Amino acid sequence: HIRESDNVLIMGHKFSDLDSIGAAVGMWSVVTRGLHKPAFVVVNRAQSLAAPVISSIQDSVPEEPVFLSPSEALATVSPKSLLIVVDTHSQDFVESEELLSAVARVVVIDHHRMMVKHISNAIVFYHEPYASSACELVTELIQYIGDKAIGRLEAEALLAGIMLDTKGFVLKTGVRTFEAAAYLRRRGADTVEVKRLFSNNIETYKTKYQLISNAEIYKGCAIACAEEEIDGIRVAAAQAADELLSIQGVSASFVIYPTGNEMNISARSMGDVNVQVRFYGGELEHLTMAAAQMKGATTKQARQKLISILDENLSKASKMPVSAQPNK
Repeated sequence: HIRESDNVLIMGHKFSDLDSIGAAVGMWSVVTRGLHKPAFVVVNRAQSLAAPVISSIQDSVPEEPVFLSPSEALATVSPKSLLIVVDTHSQDFVESEELLSAVARVVVIDHHRMMVKHISNAIVFYHEPYASSACELVTELIQYIGDKAIGRLEAEALLAGIMLDTKGFVLKTGVRTFEAAAYLRRRGADTVEVKRLFSNNIETYKTKYQLISNAEIYKGCAIACAEEEIDGIRVAAAQAADELLSIQGVSASFVIYPTGNEMNISARSMGDVNVQVRFYGGELEHLTMAAAQMKGATTKQARQKLISILDENLSKASKMPVSAQPNK
C-alpha cells in the first residue's frame, strides 16, 4: 500500500505522547528511507506532550519538513494518499478527524483494547492489545519492511515510547517487548539520551510534586486534584499519576485537573484495578493507563463522580470469587 501511494501521512491521537510520536516517527523513517516515498507526521505541536522528540527529529533534517499541522496535511491529500494512524483506533481520538475523513485509504496500528466506535474502513487494521505499546508494534514492522531504515534518533524515539507505556519495562512487558528494545539498542538507541526525553522544566516538576503532596488515599487508590489550570499540567498530571503508584498499598492512581471547560482524569494502575470505566463523555480505554474528560464539571464534581464509580466497581469486585478477579 505504501509503494502504491503518492504520499504517506502518519498521525496519532490528540495530545500526542512519546508512544504516539515515537511510533509515527518510526513509520516516517521506514517510509522515507526504506521505501523512498514522501511522508509526513501530522501533529498539533502546541498540544503535544512529546516536544523533545519532535524537536530532535526535525533538527536532524532541517532541510525537509517532517511534521505538518493538520491543516497543512490536508493540503497535500490526493486520491492516492495513504494515512497511517498509530496508537489509537478511535475516530474520535485521532489528531485530526477532518484528515481521517479526507483520505480514502487508511491503515491502523494500535495496541489499545477494542472500542465500539473505531475506524471501520481501514484497509489494514493491525490491532494487538497484548503488545506493550504502539512503538513495540512499529519496531517489529520496521524489521520486516526495512531493517536499516531507522537511525539513532528514531530508535531513541521508539524506545522512549516503549519505556513510557511499560513504566520502564515494569507493566505489560513480554518477551517481544525486550526483543524490540534489543533491536533498537542495536540501531544505536542511547538509554541516557532516551532518559533525557522524559525530562521536565522546573515549573512542571514543581506542579507534579504539588499534585502528589495533596493526594489522598481512598480504598487503595491515590486521588490527587488540581483546582486550576497551570502551564504544563497535562505532563505533570500524567507523571504524578505514575509516581503515585509507588506509594505502598496503592493499586491505582487518579489525577483530576482542569483544561479549558473540561475536567480531565488521568488514571494509572498496577494491573490489580481495571481503569476501563466510563466518565460521562470520556472513556478510559486501557487496563493500566487511561484518561477521561468531563465537560462543564468542577473539580469537586469530578472527584465525587470518581468516588462513586470506585465504590461501585470495587464493591462488585470484592463479591466475586478470587478466580474471577484478574482485572478488578
